[in-house]
Amino acid sequence: MPLKKNDIFLTERRRRRAVAMAATGAAFLLTVLCYWPSLSGPFVFDDIPNLELLGQGGGLTSPDKYVEFVFSDRSSALGRPVSLLSFTLNGQDWPTDPHPFRVTNLLLHLVTGLLVFLLARAIFSTSHKPETAEKLALLCMTLWLLHPLLVSTTAYIVQRMTQLSALFTLAGLLCYVHGRRHLAGQARQGWTWIIGGMGFFGALALLSKETGILLPGFALILEVTVFRSNELPHRIRKILLALFCLPLIALLSYFAIDWQSLQASFNNRPFSMSERLLTQAVVLVDYLKQAIAPRLSGLGIFHDDYPVSTGLLSPVATLASIGVIIALVIFALGVRKKWPFISLGILWFFVGHSLEAGPIALELYFEHRNYLPLLGPLIAIISLLPNLSQGILRLLPLVIVLVISLQCFLTWQAAAPWGNEQRLMQTALVEHPDSLRAKQYVANRYIVHGMHKEALEAQKALAEKYPQHASTRLSILNLSCLLGVLSADDLQATTRFIKRADFDRQIVGFLKPLISNVTANTCDALDPRGLQALFDSLLLNPHMGKNSILRGAVQYHKAILYEKSGNLDDALKSLDASYEARPEIDIRLQQIVWLLASGRIDEAQHYLDLARQHRHGFFSISNLRGADLDALQQQIDAAGHETR
Repeated sequence: MPLKKNDIFLTERRRRRAVAMAATGAAFLLTVLCYWPSLSGPFVFDDIPNLELLGQGGGLTSPDKYVEFVFSDRSSALGRPVSLLSFTLNGQDWPTDPHPFRVTNLLLHLVTGLLVFLLARAIFSTSHKPETAEKLALLCMTLWLLHPLLVSTTAYIVQRMTQLSALFTLAGLLCYVHGRRHLAGQARQGWTWIIGGMGFFGALALLSKETGILLPGFALILEVTVFRSNELPHRIRKILLALFCLPLIALLSYFAIDWQSLQASFNNRPFSMSERLLTQAVVLVDYLKQAIAPRLSGLGIFHDDYPVSTGLLSPVATLASIGVIIALVIFALGVRKKWPFISLGILWFFVGHSLEAGPIALELYFEHRNYLPLLGPLIAIISLLPNLSQGILRLLPLVIVLVISLQCFLTWQAAAPWGNEQRLMQTALVEHPDSLRAKQYVANRYIVHGMHKEALEAQKALAEKYPQHASTRLSILNLSCLLGVLSADDLQATTRFIKRADFDRQIVGFLKPLISNVTANTCDALDPRGLQALFDSLLLNPHMGKNSILRGAVQYHKAILYEKSGNLDDALKSLDASYEARPEIDIRLQQIVWLLASGRIDEAQHYLDLARQHRHGFFSISNLRGADLDALQQQIDAAGHETR
């Protein structure tokens, strides 16, 4: 009995779906195998300062502590609560097992890859038959999942923030695509998907990482390239374009209004705003080359050795890179009608980098910034395949297999060091021999493993090569004390040096070990008075005293030292200064505990009242420590009754 037309269509659709599922399963399996060596790795670098707050106050043992951790990030006014909430699914205390965190990152990478497939299929289907669009989308997803440039996002636990922002951005774009298809005939349903879906997922993307603000920018690119030819009433299209432009205008307005603060934020960087913007031109061209022709050399998390562009011709690559970027953007705008996929790919890449390559005092170079922008070049390249000659198309399956095999090898090679800390350190030193941060990381791992002599030798070598690096000198001071070789002259020399040293973000980590040495009487040369003088030098340093994080940390540790020396009044003043620089409710709780222990009940009540007024983060959440405050109130009340 012959099949009816509808039956043939259904059979063909089922066959296509089965092929797509099999290809997706194969791509997922290859991805898991490539990343498998990384799953046994430890927490590294920024993982620790971001996640050790899981254990603050005994771990996440109450709803208040969950909320406090989720809103603890201060990288921006909004924070990153969605990302931090995801970390609580893998651990509720510190130290904890890194394996569940790494597995979750890999699963998120796979889910994001699936969304890449769905969006790419929707994009290619605007000009191709469903079967062709599906094949192109499957190839796009596979190459994206297996690209070695994304290893330092997936294998680096803390970069889950980037993953989640990308995932929700893609989900928002899928809502836009779905709604866009309904605008002409079912306007209400279309606007519901566009405004409601994009608004919901856009908020999640933004609360995962600030790059989520770029969702309207990606939608705008889709609208002016692949969807521009779709019939839509002129009035509705104008509203749609305005809807996408308004958030971007708001972002630009924020930069304009806050321009002075943006410039001031570069005071603690070894480059100016103009130097960063010049350097980003070279960086973006470098990213683009790696997107098209992946390489292993230079990959990793340490890129502080990246050369800074100090002028258009310093180096010459700066001017050349700016020329390349301008030419690509002009080309993309010019061919958006004739070659919409190529236009989309180019514009997608640059919009994806527009925030982190802009006038913000971020590090110059990080591979994880390519997580979502990489999709643009892949779409542009893959869109060319259907236009190849028949002779080349016959060889295309073999070429694709070879390309995927090469990517698997490169990704496996790049992922393997993340599974072994020793190998990761060795790789970092080989790939970035001029990276101060890589060498400092190696020296710090020596300290963690109790190899103090090796650490001291490494830090002294760093001090010779980087004579203005402050945390290196503090580490030498700490290690010399532990090994019993610190002299009074060494302490005085370090104190004088600190007044003029360069700022670096690792200084805070050496304050507590120095106090531990003093309180444990580890060495005679380091006493409370000498350490207080060292702390004062940090505050007097013009490069450091302006930094609120460092100022708050130094004042806090000064307070600890005062209290241990029996000087409670100065300890309270230092904690007040610490709170002013970096408001944390734990500072107030510390003051209350000390005052209660000293029998100063009225002052303890005063600080308890101040603690109840504490507001936490952008959302002004108060009384996250309600149970702790109530317990302290009971102690104050009980102590008050005893003194009456």
